[in-house]
Amino acid sequence: MVIQLDGRIFRNGILASALFAAVKSPTSVYELTNKSLFLITPLMAVGIIYILFACYIFTIWEEKFSGKRLSRYSEQSPSNKQPPDVKSWKQNKERTLHNSKMHENFDTCELLNDLADLEVTKKENQLIRKRMNERSPLIPIPGKKTLAPLSETGKAKDLDMDHVHIQFFQFLWGCTFIGPCSYLLWKKGVTWLSIRQFLVKRGILKVKPFDIDEVIGKLCLEQTQAIHYYAKTKDGSKLGNIAGFFFADFPYIDKNCEYKVADLFSVDINLDTKKFVKAKFDDVHLTASETLILLWFNTIAAQHVKLHALANWGFNSDTAVKETNPFLYRNSIVTSIYNYFGYSCFSTYMEEWERQGLLAVGFDPNAWTQCIDHGIKAHIWQHSNIDELVKYSRFVRFIVQVRAIFSAEFGKHKDVFPGVQGEAMFVGTVLHSLDHTLMNWNLEDPLWLDVDDPRFGRMAQIGRIVKVGFVQDVPLLYFHKRFKGSGHPFYEAVYKKAAKINKELADNMDTCIIK
Repeated sequence: MVIQLDGRIFRNGILASALFAAVKSPTSVYELTNKSLFLITPLMAVGIIYILFACYIFTIWEEKFSGKRLSRYSEQSPSNKQPPDVKSWKQNKERTLHNSKMHENFDTCELLNDLADLEVTKKENQLIRKRMNERSPLIPIPGKKTLAPLSETGKAKDLDMDHVHIQFFQFLWGCTFIGPCSYLLWKKGVTWLSIRQFLVKRGILKVKPFDIDEVIGKLCLEQTQAIHYYAKTKDGSKLGNIAGFFFADFPYIDKNCEYKVADLFSVDINLDTKKFVKAKFDDVHLTASETLILLWFNTIAAQHVKLHALANWGFNSDTAVKETNPFLYRNSIVTSIYNYFGYSCFSTYMEEWERQGLLAVGFDPNAWTQCIDHGIKAHIWQHSNIDELVKYSRFVRFIVQVRAIFSAEFGKHKDVFPGVQGEAMFVGTVLHSLDHTLMNWNLEDPLWLDVDDPRFGRMAQIGRIVKVGFVQDVPLLYFHKRFKGSGHPFYEAVYKKAAKINKELADNMDTCIIK
C-alpha cells in the first residue's frame, strides 16, 4: 500500500494504513491523544510527587549526614579502627561482686559467694577468635577502584550504633524501599495494640493465658540475654539446679520517667524446669510480673542495641564493593540505614504514641536514649562459661555450633568481604536476626507486660510498643535478606550446615539488620 501525503510517499503498509485512518477520521487522532494523556498524566503526577519526596529526603540527609559523618576509610571514623575489646570475665565478676556488697539482699546468694574464676582462653575459642578477627585490612576509597587501609592496631574507644556515613542516593533508596515498609509495620502494630487495650479494659477481649515463670525462663535462656549467665549451683545443692543471671549497673526508667541505674539485678532460673525462681533488684525482692518487665526492657533498651552497634564493623557500604560483592554492598546499606532509623528516629515517634494513649503523658524520650547509650557504652562482657547452658538452651546450643561454622566459612571467603570483621558480621547477621525472632516467639502477647505496675509501668508501656512494631519481620521488602536462598556461596554454605543443627532457627538467619 502506498500513500502520498503532503508530497511524502509512505510505502510501509501498517504505517500507511494508520496515517490513512488518521487523515480520514480526525476523531481517531483526538481519541488517541486523550488516551495517551490519560496514561501519561498519572505517571507525571507520580514523578512530580517522587521528586518532591526526594527533595525532602535530601534536606534530611543534608542535616543528618552531609559533612557530619565520615566514611569508614577515614581514620577519624570509629569503625575504621578495630572494635573495642569485650570486657573481661574478671572485670565483670569484680563489678558484680562489688555492687552486690552494697545491698544486704545479696549477702546469702550462693551463686555469688561461690563464684569461681574461669579459664577464659580455651584453645578452641582462641582459634575461633583468630579466624573471626581475620579481615582484609583494606576498604575501597569512594569513587576509585583502589583500597584504603583500615587500622590494624588502633581500637575504637566505644561501640557506636549510628555513626556510618551514607551517601545521598543510598539514603534515598532506603527511604524509598525500606522506610515505608518499616512505617507500615509499626503503624499497623500500634493501631491494633490501641484497639486491643481498649477492648480488654472493657472486658470485651481477654489477655492470652500464659505461664509467666516459663516466659521469664525463655527470656533468660533463649535470647542473647543468656550472656548474663554467671554460674549455677553445685551438684547436690539444697536450692536445686539453679542458674543465676546477673546484670550489674542496670539502666531503667522509673515511675517518674527518669533514667536510673540500679547496682545489681539478678534472676534465678531452675534449669530442670526452665522456669523462674526468684529475682532481686538492689534491696528489693521482685514479683514475677516485675521481673518480666525488667527483662524485656533490658532486651530492647540495653542488650539488643549492642548487636546493632557492633554490626557496624561487620559491613562495608563503600561503592567500590558493589562491583566485587554486590550482595554485601546492599546488606551494608540496609544495616547502616536501619541503625539510623533505630537510634536517631525511634524517639521522634513517642509524641504520637503519647497522643494515642500508649505512653503516659510526659514520657521523656531522653530517658529512653540514655538507657540505649548506657547499654552501648557498657560494651559486651566476656561470657566464656556460656557453654554450661548448651544442655539447657536450644538457642545457646545452636549459636555455639554455628559460630564455629561461620568462622570457618568466613576464613575461606574473607577476600570478598573487604574491611569486614568476622565477629561483628556474625553478630550483625546471625545473632541479631535470631534475637528478634526469639523475642517475638518468647513474648507472644504484649499485654503480658503490666503497664499499671506502680514502679515499672513506664517501661512496660514502651515494651508493648516495641513488641508490636519493631520486633517482627518487615513486610513488602523486594530484596532478599535471608541466608537461605541467597545464592551467595558464603551464606549458602553457612546455612546448609546450620540447617542440619536446627532448621527452624537457620531459616530465620538474616544477612543484614532489617528489623
